[in-house]
Amino acid sequence: MFLIKFGNFLNVFLVLFLVSRGFSAFQAGVALGVVGVGAFAGNAIGGTVADRFGRRTAIAVSMFGSSAATALVPLADGLLATTALVGVVGVFAQLYRPAAGALLVDVVPEEQRVTAFAVLRLAINVGMAVGPLVGGLLSGASYTYLFLGDALFSLAFGVLALCTLPGGRPPVQDPAEAVERGRGGYRAVLADRPYLLFLGSMVAATFVYGQSTATLPLHVTDAGHDNKAYGLLLGLNALLCVVIELPLTRHTERRTPRRVIAAGLLLLGVGMALTGTVQAVWLLALTVVVWTVAETVYTPIANAYPAEFSPAHLRGRYQGAEGIAHTLGGALGPAVGGLLYGVSAPLHWVVCGAVAALGAGLALAAVPPARAEKAAAPAAAEPAPAA
Repeated sequence: MFLIKFGNFLNVFLVLFLVSRGFSAFQAGVALGVVGVGAFAGNAIGGTVADRFGRRTAIAVSMFGSSAATALVPLADGLLATTALVGVVGVFAQLYRPAAGALLVDVVPEEQRVTAFAVLRLAINVGMAVGPLVGGLLSGASYTYLFLGDALFSLAFGVLALCTLPGGRPPVQDPAEAVERGRGGYRAVLADRPYLLFLGSMVAATFVYGQSTATLPLHVTDAGHDNKAYGLLLGLNALLCVVIELPLTRHTERRTPRRVIAAGLLLLGVGMALTGTVQAVWLLALTVVVWTVAETVYTPIANAYPAEFSPAHLRGRYQGAEGIAHTLGGALGPAVGGLLYGVSAPLHWVVCGAVAALGAGLALAAVPPARAEKAAAPAAAEPAPAA
């Protein structure tokens, strides 16, 4: 996971690459949007592949396909061909995500899952913090080197998956379970109403958190600061995630998950809403601290929470549905947020707080069936009076 996030150069530098080739900023933005559409499809397909063919197979197919498609991007001729190719990259690049989450659920004991997801996020955050620096150096030499570097990192992840990871499908316990594996699919996920509430909360969370890269830079610029100030704010966010997330998770993992997620989303809403009320850099830094703490509170718990809803034979699809929710929130955040900010910046930040509060309410209502059964178990377990 560190490798793939370290080498995630295409998403970061695609717009600059296309502009350097003479395309307009709008055309480059459309191409980046197509990558998002591909990621949406990749999560859905990846969940099915992970459940039917195994987690390792899904990860390997994802990485080898992404590597081949990314290496071809510099060779593409014209906007249409390039846009179609980066869309294919988006599909393959996200196809691994449900398999990775499901594999972690498969192999990690339940009491350690939240910590495991927190450690996974640590690897991701370090990769995302360091990778763009290397990508910047490569792009200065040649964009061809940049995309080849991305392809090589994907190839390395695929080889590691084949050589070191378990196959990842849960063993069949009885013939009835073998039959059950062929049933349900995403239809079963969509019929799980509590899980849909959880997915709604994740759409809200990603919508609000996405403002850190969508409208926060606009607010920083409007406040009279340069890009360096914005870079420092993002650096503070990354540093705090690396330093405090694991220690904080040791305390939050003992609490009721949906309450922790709701508390984190409320804090996220407060932090983002406060952003619109301040302009000094040090005050903006304080708001970054608030919503970064919120991120470290709810994210590891939310990453592990789908395991409490999903039966073993549908873990990949449940993880895929969560990925789709994040992708949807990530698409709506910049689009709707940018529109609202253009209409009224103060209103925009208030709406962010309200959306986060809505997400907190949805998270509180998302009670997994297993927990509901446990709550009802004591009454059902009372022995009947003797005749």
